[in-house]
Parts: sequence; C-alpha cells; structure tokens
Amino acid sequence: MLRRYGGFRDSPHRDSANYHGGKTMNTETRVGLVLPVDTIRDRLNRDAEFLLTARFWYCDIRFFIGEDPYFMRIENGKVDRFQYGTQGFDPYTINIGGPEETWKKMMERRPKPFYHDWFAASFHHEFTFGGDLESAYAHYYAIRRINAIMRQAVIESRAA
Repeated sequence: MLRRYGGFRDSPHRDSANYHGGKTMNTETRVGLVLPVDTIRDRLNRDAEFLLTARFWYCDIRFFIGEDPYFMRIENGKVDRFQYGTQGFDPYTINIGGPEETWKKMMERRPKPFYHDWFAASFHHEFTFGGDLESAYAHYYAIRRINAIMRQAVIESRAA
C-alpha cells in the first residue's frame, strides 16, 4: 500500500471486515491510536459550546490517522454520523489528518506548541488541514471544539 508520506507499508487494518464497512471499530483488533467514535459523537451532541458554534452547519469531515480514515457528517449543527473506515466513496468537505505520530502528540493531555490545534499543526508539522477552508474558517470554533472533545475522549479511552 502506498503511504501518503512516502514509502510502502501494509496496513494491518485493510483486510479487517470493518475497514470498508464503516462500522464502529472494535479497539481490541487495532494497534496504535484509535478514536472512540461513538463517545466523540455523543459528547459533541451534548456539548453546549459545540452546538452553539456549529448551528446551521452542514459538513462532511474526513479525518485520517496515517492510513486509517474516519468520516464525520454534521447536519444542522449536530454530528449525524462519525465512523471508522470507508465505504469506497465517502465525500468530504474538510480534510484533517497526518501521520499517527503527529496525532499521538496532539492527543496528549497538554500538547506542546503547534500540536494543540489542527490549523497550527498544518503549518509547523506534517499535517493536513484543507478542503473548503471558507466553511472551516466560518465554523473554526466548532472545529476547535471537535479537537478538544476528541482529545478528551482519547485520553479517557487510554486510561480505561
């Protein structure tokens, strides 16, 4: 499999039944950083700050951690769907991601400078923040809230 940042690598997840199924991934079968998609979706939909800053927003966001894709659909300011994997063709408006090592540094309890924010990381590290930037900038506080909730959920899942 061709890696985004050069070289070849066989993904340990590509033959998994859930890789192309778009279902919630069993974390016991995955190695490395795993996003607890159900927890993140539920917390965002209960988070008053996110709901306020994301109101009237319709967006599809693709997150990638190394070779692993995640897709989030936001409809009218609520997370309608957040899933690991792809169903072959998943449209997205905003693209956020990079190597797993960068994500791990971003998901620390107190990230170092320029790992604290996806936009900052895109300027200073091997990280992508792209797509419809007009929409991303208009809802930047909602995107920052997604990052904060995601970090909190990852930290708690590591402790469990």
